[in-house]
Amino acid sequence: MPHCAQGTNGWIQLKAYQALWDPKISLGKFYFTTFDDKREETPYMTAENFARVIDILRNESPVYGNASTGSVTTQIEDIGEEES
Repeated sequence: MPHCAQGTNGWIQLKAYQALWDPKISLGKFYFTTFDDKREETPYMTAENFARVIDILRNESPVYGNASTGSVTTQIEDIGEEES
């Protein structure tokens, strides 16, 4: 059974990601790797959106992704749980 975000549809927990920024067109995209080792490509996104997504991918855990939209989400986290 896929690891899906609770209460969502189509969101799969991410095991890894690859970020690609293309300076020729000033757009970026991601390749999400799911826990069942499926690699999915997101659409291109603007610099602002690319920066937001990469910030979540780097700083949150667990992260769930929807490759068809390039969206990411996290689950409810207790206050102070990963922070020091």
